[in-house]
Amino acid sequence: MPSVNLLTSDKMELLRIDRLPIHHRAPETPVLEMSSAFIEANTETVEFREMRDQHVIPVYLKDNEPAISHCEFVEAVSLAAQESFGLAHLPDASIRVSHPVKGRVYEARHKKAQELLNHEKTIYFERMAFMITIPGVRDEISGNMLELTIGGVKAFHLDNLNSCKGSPEHFKVFIGFKNRVCTNLCVSTDGVKLDLKARSVEDLFQQVCELISGFDAVRFLRNLSLFTAYELEERQFAQIIGRSRMYQFLPKPLRSEIPELLINDTQVSRIAEHFYHDPNFSRSQSGTIDLWRFFNLLTGANKQSYIDKYLERGVNGYDFTEQIRLALDSTHPDFWYLS
Repeated sequence: MPSVNLLTSDKMELLRIDRLPIHHRAPETPVLEMSSAFIEANTETVEFREMRDQHVIPVYLKDNEPAISHCEFVEAVSLAAQESFGLAHLPDASIRVSHPVKGRVYEARHKKAQELLNHEKTIYFERMAFMITIPGVRDEISGNMLELTIGGVKAFHLDNLNSCKGSPEHFKVFIGFKNRVCTNLCVSTDGVKLDLKARSVEDLFQQVCELISGFDAVRFLRNLSLFTAYELEERQFAQIIGRSRMYQFLPKPLRSEIPELLINDTQVSRIAEHFYHDPNFSRSQSGTIDLWRFFNLLTGANKQSYIDKYLERGVNGYDFTEQIRLALDSTHPDFWYLS
């Protein structure tokens, strides 16, 4: 059975970065949670039961064979999490969907749209993202409770449904941490497969287990905690924001030499706004902002991404913040955004 090297007891306590004994840890206190979704732009929430019972499954047009459904994807990842962490029950998933594909039954083909009854309508969503929180596996950074989280993204437009079934289907899966105060997702390249290809649910399950077993949660948390030790002055933050706007318009040869930044101009503006007004991650009274808060401004802005860009931008946000850290540490002095 696959496992992750981050559990220290049957209570599934996460190894603390500081490795303090359990009796030296502060008792858990309730954390103020924001009533926000893990992704917001152009999405809506849906319950697993509704998706299973009411949504149709797209098929390959030339042979009418079904694709791997959203429900099967969620179940495969849930089963992988249950086996990997020894959970007594399948964990619940928070699911968001977008880009509905609507239809109707044959008998209702002549009805006006407003006259359709519920049983005469059909629907499935082209894109779906979900997040599963692993109970009891958590740590704290800068007063923010982080919970181990697993999930995935499915976008049917990445598969060629106009052909016959046979080619592998495309999925994106991740394991990382959710900041409980704001539902921001913290992920890195080591915890993400952006182009997982599977021909069956069993194949999908095995590959998710491999991702979980290869994820070093303690190392990732240690890297995240380093962000709290580095600060940007307001002028440095302003320079990064200004050059982030410029990046979108650089000539292609020059842009290829500069660290990639995937967020769009609207999201850059959101980061600038929240530098002053975010209730959790705005600048300090002295005008500085540490990289942990800066990273959360990035991940917060990423919640305005479409589902099919969500994970790529999440990974890029971590990589970008890490490169800022290296620049401040003088190990990356030619960082264009600060040079």
